[in-house]
Amino acid sequence: MLPMGTLVTICMFFGLIIALDLPLLKSLPVSLRKAAGWIVLAAGLWNSLWYGIQNISEFWGYSALVSGGLMIVTATYILCSAKLPKFLTNSKPVVLVLLAGYAVLYATSIARL
Repeated sequence: MLPMGTLVTICMFFGLIIALDLPLLKSLPVSLRKAAGWIVLAAGLWNSLWYGIQNISEFWGYSALVSGGLMIVTATYILCSAKLPKFLTNSKPVVLVLLAGYAVLYATSIARL
């Protein structure tokens, strides 16, 4: 069984790939994109609301809280991008770059274990 940190990291990368709206991925069925969005949302909620809040005084707790929030926003880009407010749509590149940074941080830390 994979540790939860590894699963969250995989979900971060998965969400990034889907949220980038690459031309190659435009042919994916809508149901698959929606499923990806729900998976990223669930991982983000777990990361921020369960692990992040329980361990907020530690580095990884704070990181989980922030990266979980970024995953939740990324999931909204996947699930309902047309209904988002303009400021959230305009901040998509910043959110995705920050999430990519956290994904790399998690991945390198897990690889060093």
